[in-house]
Amino acid sequence: GATIREIAARAGVAEGTLYNYFDGKREMLLAIADEAEWPALFALLDETELGDRAAMVAVMEKALDLSEARLPFIKALLSEAWIDDAILTGKVIERVGLIHQQLAEYIARHTAAGIFRPMDPDLGARLLLGMFGALILPTFLGVAPLPSAEERHVLAETIVGMLLDGILAPGTEEPAR
Repeated sequence: GATIREIAARAGVAEGTLYNYFDGKREMLLAIADEAEWPALFALLDETELGDRAAMVAVMEKALDLSEARLPFIKALLSEAWIDDAILTGKVIERVGLIHQQLAEYIARHTAAGIFRPMDPDLGARLLLGMFGALILPTFLGVAPLPSAEERHVLAETIVGMLLDGILAPGTEEPAR
């Protein structure tokens, strides 16, 4: 909702200076998406060989931390993606697709090595992304407060626990059908 004048004032530059680089706010948003999101994405994807539960929790926490640090930007990007299909497909879906691909490859490697039970890696990646998305979407939408660092750690442990252990208590038999 900010004007170009407000953005220029906040950046400490003349309004005309912004127009030397951008045609308008949409182009600024796209440029920020290109610059700000890729380093965050690759920082997460660098840790693809998650050797144990603690490493998986650490990566999930890192993902939640990255979301916190970029909350205002992500809110703006999602708002624009809601009304602009080019932003939705070119910025949001593209990045989620890259994360999905990396997760599916991780699951496939661990399934092939006998560490994970046999499963469809694509479906496993979608489920994990869905779990993560369900946690952060209410915050992005402003209907839930931002979780504290301690809460993010518990959320990360819970996601990894559900992924690795399922939801049945140890020693519990599957409910009768």
